[in-house]
Amino acid sequence: MRVRSEKQAARGTSRQQVVRSKQREVRSGCTLSRISQLTSGFLLLASCLLPKATMAYEPGKFYYQKYFKPGEPREKVIALTFDDGPGPFTIPILELLKKHHIRATFFMEGSQIEGYPKIAKQVVDAGHEVGNHTYNHFDYHKVKNAAPERLIHELDQTEQSLERATGIHTKVVRMPHGYFNHTWLLPTLKEKGYALVHWSFGCDWMNKYQDQPGHWRVVETPEQKAEAYIHNAVPGGVFLFHDGGRHREKTLAAVTIVIETLEAKGYHFVAAEDLFKDSKP
Repeated sequence: MRVRSEKQAARGTSRQQVVRSKQREVRSGCTLSRISQLTSGFLLLASCLLPKATMAYEPGKFYYQKYFKPGEPREKVIALTFDDGPGPFTIPILELLKKHHIRATFFMEGSQIEGYPKIAKQVVDAGHEVGNHTYNHFDYHKVKNAAPERLIHELDQTEQSLERATGIHTKVVRMPHGYFNHTWLLPTLKEKGYALVHWSFGCDWMNKYQDQPGHWRVVETPEQKAEAYIHNAVPGGVFLFHDGGRHREKTLAAVTIVIETLEAKGYHFVAAEDLFKDSKP
């Protein structure tokens, strides 16, 4: 009888331990649930109190230079942008930008991303903005009745290449050869959620450019190219250079001179989205 009593007492003690354990789990669960509710409440309150992030671009809008509000100081800031990459010259350009603590914008071609996926990833990992420059750099100027279907296809191709190489998508476009069309281009980009970013000055791919009606300025050497950019520097401007393609030695040398000279004059360089985040086109 004594043995049975001890076994019964042991079973009773075991049941009591299970009950107490269950009670602790219930209390713990209630506490965690309450903490979760409080945390969610605080996060919701914080999201209401904190200022909302400003979208850099409005889909379907055309950007080429920062709009300064009346009375707003004209800050000496210029957006630095690079087209046609990625490519071998993207790497030294990234090193130059890192040296000067500059965040820039790279408008990439899908076909170039396919050829240099690791370099595309380097651009993203370095924190630079990336834009869509179509897949094959097709010249829409040469097509009399260019339609939006081809552009949509090329933009989608480039996004797929960009996602495979870097894991990101973009919502800003620069058209090849600066193409612009008043009938279908902006409505098509708006439908796809893209903004269009042009430039206020660029000449690194030229041997001369028309700086005023009837007058052409020679820009064959890196120094001549750099001088042209410096001459056309304005607060809120957008500079176009090229990191894609072969023989960009002159571009690399010119952009180095431009950065060093204009920084000494009080300018600083940013990505296009940083330039336009508070600007209305």
